[in-house]
Amino acid sequence: MKKKRPTPITERLTTTKLIDVVAADLDIPTAEAREAVMATFGAIARAAASGHDVAITNFGTWRSYRVKRRTSRNPQNGEPVIVPAHQKVSFRVGPALADAVRRRDRKASIGKAPKGTKTAGTGR
Repeated sequence: MKKKRPTPITERLTTTKLIDVVAADLDIPTAEAREAVMATFGAIARAAASGHDVAITNFGTWRSYRVKRRTSRNPQNGEPVIVPAHQKVSFRVGPALADAVRRRDRKASIGKAPKGTKTAGTGR
């Protein structure tokens, strides 16, 4: 079976365009690609909302963390305002993706590197 070349990305990638790219790359109907993409985003959102980190090898990590209650100031009148404790999410780019972006590598992939290959950011 001949391996298909990835669909080139030539502009900003929105959710709709991502679904189209996934459908084209996997040669599946757009409806199936939509289900897969939305299920992936849903799983990431549920994990983060539950306070769990989400780590995608060679891509990055979504880190969920709790922020303590604090006092701030209303910028319009200077009065103190209580900001309640809440959950936040941050994203840290993985070293392999950061290196691919720095090199402007349009063929970047988060696929596993072949055995014995040195990967960026591992220090090996």
